[in-house]
Amino acid sequence: MAPLGSGLARTASTRRLQQSTRQLPFGRRGASLLYLATLGLGPTTCGAKDALVFLGATGDNALRGSGVWQGIYEAFAGGDFDKVGGVDIHVAMNTPHTPEELHTKVLASLTPLYIRLQKNQGWQCQTVIGDCSPARFLQGVSVNIWPGRDASAQAANMTPSLEAYSRITLYLSIPPAIFGKWAKAAVDHWGGGEAHRVHVAAEKPFGNSLEDAVKLHDDLVGAGVPEVNLHLVDHWLSFFMNRNLPALRHIVGRRLGVSWNATSISKIVVTEYEARGLRGRGGFFDTVGQVRDMVQSHLLQVLALALIEPTAVDVPAAKLAILQNLSVSRCGLGQYDGFLFEPKLSYHPSFADATLSDVTLSVGGEAWQNVTVTIATGKAMGETRYTVDYYERDGPGILTFQIGKEETGLGGVMVTSWKLLDDSEVFVPGPGFSTSAPVVAKPNVSSDGTGFIVNYTDPRLYFPKPYALMAAALLTHDYAQAFVTYPACERSWQIVTAGSSLDCLDPTPASVQVYSPPRVCKHRAPDVCWQNVTVEDLYSKTFECTPEHDSTYANVSIYQAKCHPPPSFPALLPPIV
Repeated sequence: MAPLGSGLARTASTRRLQQSTRQLPFGRRGASLLYLATLGLGPTTCGAKDALVFLGATGDNALRGSGVWQGIYEAFAGGDFDKVGGVDIHVAMNTPHTPEELHTKVLASLTPLYIRLQKNQGWQCQTVIGDCSPARFLQGVSVNIWPGRDASAQAANMTPSLEAYSRITLYLSIPPAIFGKWAKAAVDHWGGGEAHRVHVAAEKPFGNSLEDAVKLHDDLVGAGVPEVNLHLVDHWLSFFMNRNLPALRHIVGRRLGVSWNATSISKIVVTEYEARGLRGRGGFFDTVGQVRDMVQSHLLQVLALALIEPTAVDVPAAKLAILQNLSVSRCGLGQYDGFLFEPKLSYHPSFADATLSDVTLSVGGEAWQNVTVTIATGKAMGETRYTVDYYERDGPGILTFQIGKEETGLGGVMVTSWKLLDDSEVFVPGPGFSTSAPVVAKPNVSSDGTGFIVNYTDPRLYFPKPYALMAAALLTHDYAQAFVTYPACERSWQIVTAGSSLDCLDPTPASVQVYSPPRVCKHRAPDVCWQNVTVEDLYSKTFECTPEHDSTYANVSIYQAKCHPPPSFPALLPPIV
């Protein structure tokens, strides 16, 4: 397959500003305020129409590989800032963070990415100025550091620096509990009247339960954010294969003579397997579980894309219609052996954190009636696999979409024992940003119907990371396909709640079996090695509170939380607002 065509700004005290930087005209003096100033050349996108106000800029999700900073930078290098007349980035932080800290961490994240991009045969710098270096990118970043955590006061202090923009996007990569406070502060101080220039992009998780999601939504809308200005981030929608799944289904369906309904399909399986366990990251997974982590958000969205009419024009509406017809029939859950030795785990005797889930769903309506639908996802599975499989009705065929090119390195459409009706060359979507050209694919399928219809292996093809495409969509105001609407989010929570959170979200310890990775018993995913014990057995026996275990598990967080919980103290200080 081949393509058709080939300054971080900072804040500081008055004294340090006078000593080492120059103060921008909109800085305000006062003993309690910190000032916006330039580091190096300073912002150069004078007259930019859009501002991105970034909260949570030093968090793990912001700085990690393929995270938010790398995504924004890759969108900048792809020329998407220029498409809207320029974008300036304003970072809102609190003490004791410093501009030097942010500069060092962001540069450390972006520099290796820039090196990799330069080595990528398909990548080109697309900025108007022709400079895509991280240093150039950081010249368009300003920082406001505020003493304390008063969102309204900090937003008011930032107001002069945001007056000139026609659109302000507030990116919330912070704990959801403070979404509402920052949304209200942004609307109150930056709203801009009837035009309502404030948009809000809210990171996952959008709630930990249906009730929590409803409250978050009420907080945001109650703060004055119009529903159409609220964009829920799900970077899985920006995986190349997921973004183009309906289009690829349409192309492939004609080659196979497939009707996208129960006439041709008997079973659909959406799979997300991770080779390893949490490896020290158990604290973030504590009280979450695999269904919250993957099914409620990412994989129900993928399933909806796998079920909608491929030619649907209004994709968000089509997905919502599918979700409204989905219901859970069964949740099979497991926890990998060794998970309870992860650090920073709490003890919750009434439920277990499942790391493996096999969710069977029913689809209402005539199109997919009597089609078995499954979402399978798990950790410590011995392999990383992101796929959507369609099984031929009354035949041996399997049609597989490899949907994780950016993570697994595999992206394509393959068949097993499903003969093609037409094996001629075909134009298929090409990777890249919104202006990317289609590419030519020549199916490589054997006479018995096994092989690739489309295989994205050409090294000249450049695949931006999902966060890059999400950031590009956000900054170019292309919200329809890259973000989840609140009604779809709410419906997803209703689906996984399934009448009771005990079924899928918070299963009883006795209902969750313990497993080892498939390789232990010489199996392959999805066939794990069941240990014939439950999490309840581990809670009551392995971690029984005894003097011997006090010594053995002295450094095991869940044992200490169970057997030696810290004393509870009443709150002595007023809550931070």
